[in-house]
Amino acid sequence: MGISIELADGKVAKRALIEKFFSHTGKSYDQVVNLFTFGIDGLWKKKIIEEIVLSFGDAGPKRILDLACGTGILTVALAKRFPKSEIVGVDISSDYLEMAWRKTYKKKIKNISFVLAAAEEFSSPSSFDCVTASYLAKYADLQVLIKNLSTMMAPKGVLLFHDFIYPTTKSYQMFFETYFKLAPILGGLIYSEWKAVLDELPNVIRETKWVSEITEALKRENFSSIKTTTLTMEGSALVSARK
Repeated sequence: MGISIELADGKVAKRALIEKFFSHTGKSYDQVVNLFTFGIDGLWKKKIIEEIVLSFGDAGPKRILDLACGTGILTVALAKRFPKSEIVGVDISSDYLEMAWRKTYKKKIKNISFVLAAAEEFSSPSSFDCVTASYLAKYADLQVLIKNLSTMMAPKGVLLFHDFIYPTTKSYQMFFETYFKLAPILGGLIYSEWKAVLDELPNVIRETKWVSEITEALKRENFSSIKTTTLTMEGSALVSARK
């Protein structure tokens, strides 16, 4: 279980939105996600890990697939919490995977491997006991993705998808709208490469229906114990299910 980066299925099809949002932003991603979520991203990652412990115990699952792993924030946290688990991180951006690889190399983490691929196109001959994804769902073709994952997950395997949602409570909506009026201004000054993301991300969040779409896809593929948990002022949601 060494660290490697390999190309899955030859060519990687990058969506225009993902390419626009995440080109040349890998070096500052960790700082930006921490700053613009007020550090709450770390709490959301901890929640994912807590759910895994509840399902598998302290030892964790044998194999974990972390989709849209980016710079490896969650991937590294998983590897450190479950050192006996084999973890595969998948991302569509070679720049982000390079940052993830450097991070694992520096920390001397040996139970992670990385694959360059779109989440929907990734395949593995070996099954996974757990699949995680943070900030992927709003960009993914969830019908295709869940269908593919259903063939790669071990019986009773656990799936955990986390992403932003648009609040339903009016007071939280007001906070959301105010925040995203200020964020592009501040972001443009501090991290100019992120201004386009901060300008357009609120529209993506308002329009996405990823929670209902993934729930429908999970039911279609006969997943059970489907549960949605809203987090932190309805700023994000965690959907869990069992194969």
